[in-house]
Parts: sequence; C-alpha cells; structure tokens
Amino acid sequence: MKFATLATAFFGFIAWAASPVAFAGDGRSLTTVNGSVEATPGQTYDTLSAVNGEVHVGRGATVETAKTVNGEIEIEADARVGTVSTVNGSLDIGEGATVTHEASTVNGELTLGQRSQVGGDVSTVSGEIELKGAEVAGSVSTVNGDIELANGARVRGNLLVKRPNSGWKMHEGNPVKVHICATCVVEGELRFERPVELRVENGAKIGKVVGDNVKRL
Repeated sequence: MKFATLATAFFGFIAWAASPVAFAGDGRSLTTVNGSVEATPGQTYDTLSAVNGEVHVGRGATVETAKTVNGEIEIEADARVGTVSTVNGSLDIGEGATVTHEASTVNGELTLGQRSQVGGDVSTVSGEIELKGAEVAGSVSTVNGDIELANGARVRGNLLVKRPNSGWKMHEGNPVKVHICATCVVEGELRFERPVELRVENGAKIGKVVGDNVKRL
C-alpha cells in the first residue's frame, strides 16, 4: 500500500513536470518551455515565463515579471508589468501600459505606444526602438538599431548608441539612424559611440550631443 502511494506520487510528479504549462502554488504564475503563456485581462500574476514561446499580457492585467528567451512579448493597453525582457523576439508595449522597472530585448524591435511609461531603462542590442508618445524615466540604449521618438515622446535619462563588442561584424559599417520629433524631449545626453545619422526636428528639446562621428541631417 505504501509502495503504491509512492508510485502514484512519483508518476503524478512526472506528469506535472511534462505538462506544457506549470502553475505556481498560489496559482498566480505561469511558466512553459515550449508554448505560449497569457495573462487574462484584468487579473494579477507574479510571473509569466517561457523559453520557446510568446508571452501575452492582457488589457489591464498586472504582472510582476514577464520574460521569454525565444519569442515576442505583447503587453496590451493599460496593463502593468514590473520587469519585461526577451532575448530573441520583439517587445510591444501598448497604449497606457506601465512598466515599473526595465524593458529589454537583445534581438528584436521594441515599441512603446502612446501614453505608455517605463520607470527604468529601455534597451536592445540589435533592433529598432520606437517611442510613440511614450515616457521613459531611465535611459534608452541600443548597439545596432535605429531609434525613433515620435508624438511627443520624452526620455528623462540619456539616449545611447553603444560601441559594438570587439569582433562584431554585423552591419558594422552602417550608421545608426536617430530621429527626434519636433515635440519630443531628451533631458539627458545623446551619447554616440559609433557612427550615427541624427535628425532633430525644429522644436525638439535635447541635451548635449556627444560623439565624434555624428552626421546631422
């Protein structure tokens, strides 16, 4: 009888471990290896986590951490997320959504919708960053992606285009394009460590431009 109970518990554990989505003990975290996870609109979660799959945060949902390795992350309008990150995939933050801390991707586009807010830094290595009327309290940085500030976007920190690591070959000869609209603001420095084509429309407010290879358009 004791053996049967242990066997049942063992096989039950194997079935749980093999399931596509695992729930935390409090029922507020969703994790998966191969598959997507989704926060129901208006609900609260601790963590949404995937390895090979998308992460979707429904409208008005609250999530402490949203992350994946290979997959995009979509945060719908008016949702609230603490930290959001992906390695290979785009990151789309909808209108009025709030990210309390950092928002980052390595290989993928990063888009912030109208009235969205990020309390920390926004960063990518290779992928375009687009702020559509969004506000970033920290800095915005990239290595090999264009930056577009539109519709009155505001960056309270610095705007950085970083030097590629030693040995980086991809697109190393192409300048990064940076565009700042007439109603946009960058309160910190615009620091460029590699060739940049910079277009700042009349009326835009920006900090000091630092860089030896900046072409003003």
